[in-house]
Amino acid sequence: MDRDLPRQLWSLVKPRIVALLCVTGLFALLAAGGGPPSVVVGFVVAGGLIAASSAALNCWYDRELDRHMDRTADRPLPSGALDHRVALVFAVGLFVVGSAVGLATLPPGAVGYMWLGVAAYVGLYTVGLKRRHWTGVVLGGSAGSFPVLAGWTAIAPLSVEAVVMAAVVFAWTPAHAWALAHVYRSDFAAAGVPTLPVVADEAVVRRVVWYSVWATLVVAAALVPFAGLLYSVTLAVAGGAFLLGYRGFRHTGGDPEAVRAFFTSNLFLATLFVAWGVSGVVPGADTALAAIAVVAVPALFVGLWNARPALRGVRAEPGHEWRPVVRALVDELPVVLREYVRDNDHPRPTDNSNR
Repeated sequence: MDRDLPRQLWSLVKPRIVALLCVTGLFALLAAGGGPPSVVVGFVVAGGLIAASSAALNCWYDRELDRHMDRTADRPLPSGALDHRVALVFAVGLFVVGSAVGLATLPPGAVGYMWLGVAAYVGLYTVGLKRRHWTGVVLGGSAGSFPVLAGWTAIAPLSVEAVVMAAVVFAWTPAHAWALAHVYRSDFAAAGVPTLPVVADEAVVRRVVWYSVWATLVVAAALVPFAGLLYSVTLAVAGGAFLLGYRGFRHTGGDPEAVRAFFTSNLFLATLFVAWGVSGVVPGADTALAAIAVVAVPALFVGLWNARPALRGVRAEPGHEWRPVVRALVDELPVVLREYVRDNDHPRPTDNSNR
């Protein structure tokens, strides 16, 4: 066997994307109340394999297109290092095994949502829209919503809460994807992919991405009446960081600002889902965990920005404007938490004058 084959196959599954999908799905499952270990493990294995198959099918279908892009030309399929027939068999095998695990451990409806995610990513986005229209990312963003619905329905019937969080992923996807596409816009142009940063003026891209950021926050706020204090506090803190992460790109449209925005979006979504899921399994500890989140969440974003991750050799803009915001959060949010605890520990007296 070719010693490079495992590495080549691993590259097809896009591990970071699959990991983020597993996080949103798993914490949706926990938000629904959690379940026995067999269900949790079955969901992670089935969801991971099916998401990986979707990514591998995308790589297989796009192998000719990827030859025209600098960032993908040296990948195993476009470079010819990996036989496309082997890649196809691998992708289908992942789907079959993942489906078998899912059907053996999960309700059929949850597996059905996983299949819809594959249909949206491979069928609607990769085959249908990616080469034809800039809205491919918007409509194809529905693929990221289905793991949320799969996770929730693995435990409980579909509810408004799950639909709202699935909509958060849908609203978040354009800002996330177009920040990345801005950095690689010359690659997409060379390959003839009409993503928004290729077909629109830079000022339009900055404005539309900023609208997507705000749309994400508005949709996420719609969950506050259903979620606990931990989610609400995390949304306030991480949402502020989300805005700060995109603020530089909104004003300058530079590549370092786009890189920072892209990585900020990943951390924002993961943080929000973790808070939502944890609230579902430890509701009694909401207040204490919210107090921890006041400090921990800003620290995560500050650590990310100070690390200055890179794309295409472009390091993220560090952004120093977080300092006054973090200081305000640390000073003010504990006061809000104490008032919340006081109001809920001491119920209002009942008016008995008419008894």
